[in-house]
Amino acid sequence: MLLLGIGKDEVKLVPHHKEWAELFKEEKKLLHSIIGEQTLGIEHFGSTAIKDIHAKPVIDIVVGVRTLGDVDRFDKKRLIIEADYYHLPRVQIDGKVVFAKFSDVKNLIRTHYLHIVEYEGDWWNKHLLFRDRLNADLQLREEYETLKLTIAEEHSDDAKAYTDAKEAFIEKVLKGD
Repeated sequence: MLLLGIGKDEVKLVPHHKEWAELFKEEKKLLHSIIGEQTLGIEHFGSTAIKDIHAKPVIDIVVGVRTLGDVDRFDKKRLIIEADYYHLPRVQIDGKVVFAKFSDVKNLIRTHYLHIVEYEGDWWNKHLLFRDRLNADLQLREEYETLKLTIAEEHSDDAKAYTDAKEAFIEKVLKGD
């Protein structure tokens, strides 16, 4: 099995693995069995969902709900026991609730992120639009990959700086420039 996982603040990019799509499908099935009643959609996004580019070895999943209040109805105990997902209350992002799956909780090695957002709301639409535009445009993918590799080298131990450095490119893609 393909190893997934990255430590806190670590920025490590690996070549694209086709297995990521299958790992997402397995995770979607598991999540649906635990929180499916509260969800309207579960999608794979982020760099592991973009064809042929280097990515951090973490599966990003966007989960659409009617309202963020629906997260309160998630069976968080089952999410931990059956799927190793933990709510990350310190991650404060307006319009989003974040959970992480850990392969090693003690060392904070994350393998998956759940981004819980309003279905077809701003976050949902932006995440999927970015993924879809890059998958449809080889030149954009190559430009994004080059940027990611450059800033990963510059910010190998600062995930926030790495993420911030990608923001202008992401906004450009979302605007369709």
